Amino acid sequence: MNHDPTETLEADYVIAGGGSAGCVAARRLVDAGHSVILLEAGGDDRSAAVYVPAGSARLVGDPQYDWKYEVEPDPSRNGRVDTWPSGKVLGGGGSINGMLYLRGNPADYDRWVQQGARGWSFPEVLPYFLRAERNENGASKFHSDKGPLGVANLRVSHPFNRLFVDACVAAGIPRNDDFNGATQEGVGYYQATQWGGLRCSAARGYLRPISGHAKLKLMKRAFVSRIRVRNGVAEAVEFSHYGVAKLARARREVLLAAGTIGSPKILMLSGIGPRAELERHGIACVNDLPGVGRNLHEHPGIILSYDVNMRTMNVDAHSRWRFALRALQFALLRRGPGTSPISHVGAFFRTRPELPAFDAQLHFQPMGYEVTPDKVLLARANRVSLAVNVTQPGTRGSIKLRSPHPQDAPLIEHSLVGAEADIRTLIDGARAMRKIFSSPALRDHVQKEYLPGEGVSTDEQWEAYVRAGAFAMYHPIGTCRMGDLADPSSVVDPELRVKNIRQLRVIDAAVMPSLPSCNTNGPTIMVAERASALVLGAPLA
Repeated sequence: MNHDPTETLEADYVIAGGGSAGCVAARRLVDAGHSVILLEAGGDDRSAAVYVPAGSARLVGDPQYDWKYEVEPDPSRNGRVDTWPSGKVLGGGGSINGMLYLRGNPADYDRWVQQGARGWSFPEVLPYFLRAERNENGASKFHSDKGPLGVANLRVSHPFNRLFVDACVAAGIPRNDDFNGATQEGVGYYQATQWGGLRCSAARGYLRPISGHAKLKLMKRAFVSRIRVRNGVAEAVEFSHYGVAKLARARREVLLAAGTIGSPKILMLSGIGPRAELERHGIACVNDLPGVGRNLHEHPGIILSYDVNMRTMNVDAHSRWRFALRALQFALLRRGPGTSPISHVGAFFRTRPELPAFDAQLHFQPMGYEVTPDKVLLARANRVSLAVNVTQPGTRGSIKLRSPHPQDAPLIEHSLVGAEADIRTLIDGARAMRKIFSSPALRDHVQKEYLPGEGVSTDEQWEAYVRAGAFAMYHPIGTCRMGDLADPSSVVDPELRVKNIRQLRVIDAAVMPSLPSCNTNGPTIMVAERASALVLGAPLA
C-alpha cells in the first residue's frame, strides 16, 4: 500500500469505527447538524445472515463477519488458545452478537464513580439508556418507547423454558419479569435487540435512517492505521480504503470507536500508550499513557447441557422439513425459531445464600450447542444448554502491539480463570444448576447430563472441568479506562477525552473502568449516547 495519502477528506467529526458506538455517535452528531466521516473496516451489514436472528451463532467464527482475534495461550486453562470474536461488519459486535438487551446492576455504575468516573453513577446514566431504547412494552420509569434501538420480547417459545423458570423459582431464585427494571436479581425471560422479528443493531436502528444524509460520509472497508497528532492535537485519521491510503481531517474532534481490542491498538500505533511498549516497536511516543491496553476484563463462563425427552430447537434445525416449516413461519409472520436470540431465559443469582448480592449470571437456551475455541455449533441430540458466568471477575488482561504494522492483529493476553475466587463461583454456580436439573420440576424430563457428566463431582474434578472448558462470554471491556486525571492508570477523563491530547475521545466499551454485571452491548450504546451529548455540550439532566 502507498502510505502517502492520495485523497484528503474533511468533516467536523471523524469517527474511527462503525460498530455500535460509532453508529450511535454518527447519528447524534448528524442530527445536531454536523458533518461526519464514519470509517468502518468491515463490510456492509445488510444481509440475511445478520438480520435473521437465528443466524447469530453462525456469524461468530465466519471471517466475512468476524475478525477472529487469536488470544495468546492461557496459563490458567492449560495453555488453551481461544479465538475472540469482533464484528467485522457495520454495526460491529451488535451485528453478530446474541442480541440480549441488558443494562447491569445500578451498583456497577456507582462502582465506576468510585474508580474515578465522576458523572457515571446509575441515576446519571439512566437517561442515556432511556434515550437509546424503543421498548415494545412501552414507556415507564425504567423504559422508553421513543429511541432508535429496538428492544423486544421473545417471539419464540419452547415448553422447556417455562419448566426451567419454574424449577429455578422452586429452588429459591425469585421471579423477575424485567432485568432492566427496579431490580436485576432473579430469573425470567430476556429481551432482545430486535424489531419486527429482525435484529436491531445500532447500524439498523441508528445509522440506517440517515444513510443518505448529505452530512454523513460512510466509508466501509476503511481500515484505520493511526491518528495523526500534531502539537498535542488530534488532527486527522490515516486509513486505507480498498488498499488506497487516504486521510480524514477533523475540524472539531476525532472520536475513536474501534472497540476494546481495536481502540488501544490504534492509540498505540499513533504513539499514545506505554512508552516502553511503543519504543519496542520503533514507534515514536507522543503521549506516554501506561494504561492504554491494560485493564482488560472478560466474563468467564462454563457450559452445562442435558439430554432431554422432548424435541429441542437444535434438532428442528437439522430436520429439512421442519427447518423449511420454521423458515416459512419466519418469512410470513416473523415469529418462531428464526427469531431466536442466543439465549431465552436468564438469571442473576447468588451461588451461595450468604452472599450479600448476586455473583453469577445464567444463559439458558432450549437447544444444544457444541462450543469450540473458535465456533459455536448446533448439536444433533435433543439437548438443552446453559452457561454460568461470573459477573465481577477478578482477573485482568492486556492488549499489546504484535508489530508496528497496522494490518497485524494485536497481542491479547488474558488468564480467564486466573482468580481462585472466580473458579469457586463457577463451581458453586454449576452445582446449583445441577441441583435444579435433578429437582422434581425437571428430573422427569432429563435423560442424562451431557456436560460435564455425572462423573464430575469433587472439587478437584470440577476445577479440572473449569480449567479445561471455561470460555469467554465475549464481553471484553476496559482497555482505555476512564478515571481521574491524576490516576496514572486511566486513559481518558470522565468526559472521555484522551489525557494530554486535545480533540480526541474514546467512546466505546474500552473506556469502562470495570465490567457491568451483564452482556455489554446495551452499556456500550449508553456510553456512546453519553459521549455524543458530551461532545455536543448538551448532557441530559
